[in-house]
Amino acid sequence: MADHFEAPELNDLHAANRQRDTTENGSCLTGHEGKFRKKKNKSTCNYRYQAYEQALAENAIRLRLESYQTSKVITTSVYQTEAGGWAPSYYCATLPIPDPANKDWHVIGPTKAITRGTLSNQQRTIPSEMNFSQDTWPYWNNAHHLIPKGLFNSMIESQDEPVPNVMRKALMTAKYNINHKINMFLLPQDKEVAAILHLTRHIQLRHDDARVAEIFTDHPVYNRMVKQLLNSIITDYKQICDKPSPDGHKIPKADLDKAKLEKLSDTLMHRILDWGIETPGASLDSKADDADFVFGD
Repeated sequence: MADHFEAPELNDLHAANRQRDTTENGSCLTGHEGKFRKKKNKSTCNYRYQAYEQALAENAIRLRLESYQTSKVITTSVYQTEAGGWAPSYYCATLPIPDPANKDWHVIGPTKAITRGTLSNQQRTIPSEMNFSQDTWPYWNNAHHLIPKGLFNSMIESQDEPVPNVMRKALMTAKYNINHKINMFLLPQDKEVAAILHLTRHIQLRHDDARVAEIFTDHPVYNRMVKQLLNSIITDYKQICDKPSPDGHKIPKADLDKAKLEKLSDTLMHRILDWGIETPGASLDSKADDADFVFGD
């Protein structure tokens, strides 16, 4: 497993706390594992596995994902690239009408395998009970970090030395995991799919419902909103991490409580569920742009 930190002590701590075949007791501050093909590679660091387990465990999410009723073929949100191809090329332009009896879109589904064509002119089969093990099964979907991993790390990195590594060590010692299921939410990318499920979609893409231009890899407005909510938590952590004195070649110890971070994740999950009812099919950025809630004690 590749190193993630310049300090060997942090890499050792991360590796020692990585757990297999469970969502619990890991500590990880980076989104470095996401492959879940055939539902393998179950570890505390694997964010798609964690998002899948959250969809199974959190009734509010599972109910929304499995409440699909439509009688029409669905147009997907694939887009043409500057090179003239399609992205994702292994996806399709339209989805057949989903069959609830076959659990076509269920978290544990489908009951029977589904074969469909792709934009690359190949046939792809979704094996039974393999939904959400890949990003286009049963539809284009992403494992969304409620507290975005890049934002979280940049806010830690922006602190004055030696605070960043003191904070990282303290969070991993407290068994904080940015990839834990409580911080994960399986969201559709297709606008029509999201509308059917009464969910927001993950990324803006080329739809024009937000005050940002075409965006394909991030959600900057949502990030700015979460940054405002994270500020007080990181500020409190900084005050604690400023106090320990250097201890030779070792990173100083500080005690941090991960509860506020996990509470923020839970708050964001419920807000996204509310957004899906308010404006089915909207993007995260279009809703976060006019977010009207404040996180606190």
